[in-house]
Amino acid sequence: MSILVTPTKQNKEPAYIKLEIGDEEIKILHKIFEILEGDPLAYDFLEPVDYVALNILDYPKIITHPMDLGTVKKNLHDNVYPTFKEFLDDINLIWTNCRTYNQSGSDIVKMANHCEKIFNKNLERLFKNYKSKKISRGEGEKLINDDKVKFAEIIRTQNNETLQQIVKLLLKEAPKAIDDRDNKFQIKLGSIDYRVYDLVIKLIENFMNKEKEKEKEKK
Repeated sequence: MSILVTPTKQNKEPAYIKLEIGDEEIKILHKIFEILEGDPLAYDFLEPVDYVALNILDYPKIITHPMDLGTVKKNLHDNVYPTFKEFLDDINLIWTNCRTYNQSGSDIVKMANHCEKIFNKNLERLFKNYKSKKISRGEGEKLINDDKVKFAEIIRTQNNETLQQIVKLLLKEAPKAIDDRDNKFQIKLGSIDYRVYDLVIKLIENFMNKEKEKEKEKK
């Protein structure tokens, strides 16, 4: 049996972008703020820009939506951000504002680039295992890119007997995910939700368990 798994476009947004922010998430994000607050290069981004003291009176005309880490931290604890999207929008606004007002290559822009990298690196590190357990896995919830890649790899490693059963299951549970052309089946990952994904994984696990039992019987 020939099966082709269609490639999918990679979504650059992190998997947790649509997740709600609760007490557990705030605790994790607070660790990132502690890291930045302890970094000397982040000093200028901890509080709102004092354009009067700095004598940059044109700042509010150029930067219409000022933002800083202290304000984001306060908003976070005041439950201003319903999801990570709104939170990250404000974080990214800090670095964007800096690059917009200041000359490219200037010290302050280099500091913003540094802080952005530190933030993103620690955000990804702290949420590496978190995202997979928190994202909804139900009917209608489409696979995130990480799980699409994982699913495709799993399919490619199955034997012919298992593939036949997977196709039968998909034809029954998600017919739009199967394209049959000259007995060459194409699986469309974009048409598979987590309910079907879990059914396929369970089917594969059952086959693997049966194979293990057969091996035990031989011994």
